[in-house]
Amino acid sequence: MADAALAQAALGATLPAHCELAVVGAGWGGAYVAWRMAVDTRSVSADSVCVFEANGRVGGRVYSISDLPNADGFVLDAGAYRFIDDDLLPAALVWDALKLNTACYDWKCSADCEGKHNCYVVKDATGNNLGYSWPIETMLAQLENAGAGTQVHFGQMLTSVTAAPLYGSRALRLGFAGGGSVTASKVLLNLPGTSLSALSSDSVVFTDSTRETESLLRSVSSHGNNKVYAYYDDAWWNSKLGLMEGFINDATSYAVPLNGRYHDGPQRCVVGYDPDGKPIYSGLKVERGNCSGFLEIYYSRETDYYKSFMVDPLQPVTVLTAETAAGRKAIAEVHSSLLGFHKDALAEVGVTSLPPPKTIVISNWTPDGAVTPGIGSMQEGPAYSYEMGYPAKASVRHPAPDYDVFVADQDYGYRSGWAVGSLVMAEKVLQAELGVPKPTWLEQAWYDDNVMDIKEEAEGADGITASRRNSDFKYAFDEL
Repeated sequence: MADAALAQAALGATLPAHCELAVVGAGWGGAYVAWRMAVDTRSVSADSVCVFEANGRVGGRVYSISDLPNADGFVLDAGAYRFIDDDLLPAALVWDALKLNTACYDWKCSADCEGKHNCYVVKDATGNNLGYSWPIETMLAQLENAGAGTQVHFGQMLTSVTAAPLYGSRALRLGFAGGGSVTASKVLLNLPGTSLSALSSDSVVFTDSTRETESLLRSVSSHGNNKVYAYYDDAWWNSKLGLMEGFINDATSYAVPLNGRYHDGPQRCVVGYDPDGKPIYSGLKVERGNCSGFLEIYYSRETDYYKSFMVDPLQPVTVLTAETAAGRKAIAEVHSSLLGFHKDALAEVGVTSLPPPKTIVISNWTPDGAVTPGIGSMQEGPAYSYEMGYPAKASVRHPAPDYDVFVADQDYGYRSGWAVGSLVMAEKVLQAELGVPKPTWLEQAWYDDNVMDIKEEAEGADGITASRRNSDFKYAFDEL
């Protein structure tokens, strides 16, 4: 939504007067805390839990899109999209708690993902991509089913978190763009650094925190990136060339930057027809099959070329078709570049021409995005965490000790660029701040190592310099 549309949505919305638990941000960490409290442990009444989201969708940097033009039946992940098998918090949540179907990200489960692991994507029972937002949608649906069915509120951009002494010494008032407000007993902020830093200066996370904590909250540095897909009715890289795994990588020789993966985008492969002549699709990709689908042509640092197609600074995704001049330009240049890159391989199989893509989907995750920026990480002091071993300081997790307001977002969490970073920070809030016991569906040893054994005072403990932290942003582009 544009600013005006967000404000209009907020003005027209019916907000609750008070929430026992208010979650701001319907990303992985926010949905998880709401679900754990109200559904998984029933620590609070589901009716008393509220979730507020600035966008008109769930997920934040998770952006699963259906109903794309010319691509009926596909769900595409324009943002984060997968989890690693030994990251047991998201893995056990998806497999054991939510009981969702998944499939290996790499072709034939090659265990070649992030250092000899398997990564997984979320699928439906027939093998079609459901999108990485589906676990989030499932948790929020269970929350609403357990309550009155009206606990999730979209189009609500948080502007302030201030004291509400008339409602209790620790009560808080949430202010939203458009003028709406809600009081709350406890607040979980699942917000990126840009959104949190943009809160009003009288917000308790700044006025009641230490100078060091405020500095850390404002220290998030984000890097922009692009994720780009082209949809073809004929998935020719598969059907003509048999390319099921591997990379497209040439950023300089062609009209558009190329840096994608053959095994990434969803495909649908026809394996037969029913008596009415309708196609029957395989649940898996079929090598050299009759397939349509999306080819990931770029997933890396932000480029001027792809950024030029961004039309709304608040929305990272642009969908282009031949119906617009911009779409025709992108389709022609993308297709020409892909044919140039694969010229020799296509010539070997006697292919001299191919129909162009029908749809281009471009994600621009910009560093300064007001609602959904690029991937961020704290860049000052000892609170930055590398891999899973060292946490953000407890002061960042609970920035205003006189109030029950907590922060859980991967920008401040335990691994930059992966949902597990936000989830572990959320689980640490539940364990250390709210007294919620270990999930019954999570292995004790993993919980002990990754939640209970977090070092609270990590000053100098990770031994990682700022320069190395900056160089290690490669982790941030492996999931988004």
